[in-house]
Amino acid sequence: MEWRDITPAEAEQNKYFGLSGWLLVFYMLAVLGFLASFGSLLSLSALKEVFGDGYMIIAGLGVVQGLLYLPFLILAPQKNPLMPKAAISAMWLSVAVTAIAGMFVNPSQMMGQLIFSVVVVAFFAWYLKNSKRVNVTYRHRVPVEADGDAAG
Repeated sequence: MEWRDITPAEAEQNKYFGLSGWLLVFYMLAVLGFLASFGSLLSLSALKEVFGDGYMIIAGLGVVQGLLYLPFLILAPQKNPLMPKAAISAMWLSVAVTAIAGMFVNPSQMMGQLIFSVVVVAFFAWYLKNSKRVNVTYRHRVPVEADGDAAG
């Protein structure tokens, strides 16, 4: 899709400007993911039963993954233009951390989580790249229609 740059003032007047729609859904899911990533710390004994000696790695992984939600959680409401790139980078780093943690724990236990993470992050990255709302709000640009006019 081709895009045309607009001014920040034009972006604010566009119907797609702001943190709502699917972007708000993703934001709420990220809040839940952030909270859940620290939930494993509440029951270290349960982690020890499932992962054995690697339970501290899994607990640490939860903390790191939780912290990697922060670029999206902080920058999205601020309408900061860095949000799309920062969120995509942080989420792919989370996948890499999961893969590395899987090498130190039973890899077969981590494979399902890793595959799920790759699918979710790939979809999220695609959304942040192609969403009209994200492009209007954070990149101040609108799609160019076939006749050369910008959609609005």
